[in-house]
Amino acid sequence: MPPFARYLGLALIPLLAFLAVAVTGQAWFERETRRLQADAVAARQAQLVQALAITHRAPETWDESFQRDLGALLGGTVTLVHGSGMGILPVSEGTSKIMGGTPVPRGELGFDYPFPGAAGLHARVTFPAPAANRLIVLHQRMFAAVVLLALVLIVISALLPFCYRPARETSSAAHSSDLRSEMLGVEHFARMSVEHSEALKRETGARHQAEENLQVSRTLLDRSMQARMQLGRDLHDNICQTLYAVSLSLEAVRRTIAGEGAAPTGARLDQCIAELRRLNHEVRSYLKDLEPDAIRREPFTEAIAAMLNSQSQAGGPKFVQDLAPEATDLIAPEQTAEVISILREAVSNSVRHGRAQTITLQARRGEECVVLAVRDDGRGFDLAAAAGEGHGLANMPARAAAMGGSLKITSAPGKGTRVLLTLPISSG
Repeated sequence: MPPFARYLGLALIPLLAFLAVAVTGQAWFERETRRLQADAVAARQAQLVQALAITHRAPETWDESFQRDLGALLGGTVTLVHGSGMGILPVSEGTSKIMGGTPVPRGELGFDYPFPGAAGLHARVTFPAPAANRLIVLHQRMFAAVVLLALVLIVISALLPFCYRPARETSSAAHSSDLRSEMLGVEHFARMSVEHSEALKRETGARHQAEENLQVSRTLLDRSMQARMQLGRDLHDNICQTLYAVSLSLEAVRRTIAGEGAAPTGARLDQCIAELRRLNHEVRSYLKDLEPDAIRREPFTEAIAAMLNSQSQAGGPKFVQDLAPEATDLIAPEQTAEVISILREAVSNSVRHGRAQTITLQARRGEECVVLAVRDDGRGFDLAAAAGEGHGLANMPARAAAMGGSLKITSAPGKGTRVLLTLPISSG
């Protein structure tokens, strides 16, 4: 075999090895890309579920404005569709798949979310694919160029032995020149291989950075959703309930003025004014850091007394406190606001809906937990029928779970209501 052909044959070995590494890297990159798209779709699904839990709005009542607002919250578009959904359909750059008969724009991802209990209704969500897709396109183009160059070199290497016809009387100087040219070509090819490998490493690093940025954005969105849910619970369980209690007191004052003279009226008005001032202070506290500082600073027993005082009214129910100090002393200061909100909701429901004559608050210590109970002798209610009505019944177990505890409600028509809150004893 001529020397030139022999050297080219040796050069093909690293070329083929490089192609094998490039194909393997491409397969790995495609797999990681699909995983990144699946993670992005899963994150949007979790955000949609959290948003639906906040709104409590049936899909049959969705209008275009609500779908637009929900799409803006998720960073995409939300459409209510009828018929069978197609599930999760990630769409990469340069492709166009069909979801339920509707084309998904290129460069976007999408999925169908079926509503439980609403047969034939689905929420179709589409959103822009992660920024790493641009790196994917760049990588694919570079890979195509490298493969094309390798194929050209292979073809040239295969044809050169057939075209090579060395002259019998070639001088030694000409032979040395050809040999130097061949070595320079091999060196140039090796340098190109190293440059392509470095470019692939840089793109891989950029992709990892894009994944980290996506994770940070997802974490920030989750925190924002949790903060909004917490604010909604606080506004309902504290401000709304306090305003209702003040309105009941003012109604009692009006009845007193109309029928019994003005003797106890001043005290009731003073109580209403004090409650409104306290509520104003807590609203300012919410605006400051979303946490009722006044309740957090005062002792638990004083917070209970203030809460019951705000709920009391002339001709209203009798409040009985049976709070064991060894139990109330174990409630951590940072839990006071949450516990008071749960008890306030339970007491307010007994006053407003249960029409109870006696409401009893109890606190006992167990071996590894503290148990607080609110019992009344009111009308009671059907738990199954009341599910989904208002935010109070959903807020109470959510607050208990946030503290690591649990909440159980027992009631039946005509048999009163019992709310049982169980909190673990803090090891600190």
